[in-house]
Formats: sequence, structure tokens, C-alpha cells
Amino acid sequence: MKNWLKDKTVIVTGASGGIGKEICRLLIVRYGANVIGIGRSEEKMLAFIQELQEFAGKFSYRIFDVARKDSWEDFAKDIQGKSEDVTLLVHNAGVFPTFARVEDTSLETLDSVMQTNFYSAVYGNQAFMPIVFAKDKGGIVHICSSAGLCTIVGTMAYSVSKSALKAYVESLALDKKGKYVGIVYPGTTKTDLFRNEEQTKDSALDKIAMPATKMAKKIVKKIYKRRKRAVVGWDAKLMNFTAKIMPVKGPALIRNVIQKANSKVFKNVFNK
Repeated sequence: MKNWLKDKTVIVTGASGGIGKEICRLLIVRYGANVIGIGRSEEKMLAFIQELQEFAGKFSYRIFDVARKDSWEDFAKDIQGKSEDVTLLVHNAGVFPTFARVEDTSLETLDSVMQTNFYSAVYGNQAFMPIVFAKDKGGIVHICSSAGLCTIVGTMAYSVSKSALKAYVESLALDKKGKYVGIVYPGTTKTDLFRNEEQTKDSALDKIAMPATKMAKKIVKKIYKRRKRAVVGWDAKLMNFTAKIMPVKGPALIRNVIQKANSKVFKNVFNK
């Protein structure tokens, strides 16, 4: 199979750490792509450039909040002004709020999570679809979550945002027949996505999580094969199967298992 990513320009959001950083590394080092990383930490971007060593010339970055529509519009204008030939957009940026019961999740938290996990993809696609879909091999990939397949207790805001992303991407794919519109559902991963949740350290959740390097490798392979839908990780596949076979009893069964495990991660969910 011919390497369609070689020397192509790829935009990756959430590129300063975790899965996003490793996706950038693989696209550059293994597949020969030129990558523009989007993030909010210039310090981390500069450190990543140092890590790339001889491949550093194939990486550039932009610092802005993906949850801002005007930032995406300005970025697209800048790209067009410089005549950069962007072929692929990978939406990876995401936030994960503290595990909490529905009634303890504020509307402000829900809105913030929706802006980053859902609306950022909508804003980015509106700005870049005319650019990437103008290319023969152009496409857009959305890194969703297994939470978009099966809601887990204590993750209302996160699950809502990922479920919305799932429906949006499926709708977009129907409209853009013949174009590469992909969505990936990764399972639990060892990243700083849980950086605001100290209770995840050394928890059962942390122990089942897949290393970011391994997850990114699996995701990029799916992108290389232009898969339009991919479920990655044993826990994600289990959640996908459970939700399909037992859409009501399945999530409830998982809830009961989590409660009996008495994990410190979910102390704010069950200790009421």
C-alpha cells in the first residue's frame, strides 16, 4: 500500500502531550508527514521539537484554544494565505472533568467540556473542510472515546460531549459521501487527560489504561488504512459490545461492578 501520508501536511489538535503528541511523532517519524500541532503550551511544543531531533523540521505549531471559533477561522485564513497544502485534520484535543454525580456537575462544567470536546471539532471542520476536502486524499479524523459508545457512571459531562461528537461525525460522513470522515473510539489511556483528577493515580482505572504510545500507534494505523470507524482497546471493545447487546442492563451492570470494586476514583459518585 502506497504511503499516502508521506510529505502531506497534517493538523493535529491536543498535540502538546498524551496521545496527540505520540500521534504527531508517528506521523512524522514513521509516515513522513509534515505536522502542524495545535495546543496551549508553547513550552511543551518546544520540548517536543527537541525530542524530534533530526525530524524537527517536519513539525511546526500554533498556540490557541480550540474551543474558540474565531481562532479556527483565523488559523484557516493564515493557512490559505501561506498556501500550505493541508491534507488531513485530526481532532484529538479533549478534557476530562472530575468524576461526579449528575446533580453535582455544574452547567459551567458541562458547557466547558462541550466546548472543547465537541464544538472544537465543529468549529475546526467548518473552517477547514473547504481546504482538506479539496484534496484527492483529504480527510478529517475525530478521536472520540469509548464513553461515546457506552456511558460510564460519574462521567455525564464527558459522555455527553463524546456522544454528541459521535452523532455529529456520523451525520457528516453521510453528507460527505466518498470523502474520508473518520472516528476512533479509544479505550482508557495513560495520558494527562485526567490531570485534574488526583484520585486516578495508582487506581484500578490507571492500571487497566493502555500506554499513550501504544494507543497512538494503533490509532495512526487506522488512519493510515483510512478506516472510517475504529474501536481501539479491549475495554472499548467490551463497552461497544455491551452497549449493543444490552443497551439498558449493560451500563447498569458495569456500574454495579465499579461500585463493588470500591475504587477511590469513584468516591464522589457512590459515597453519598
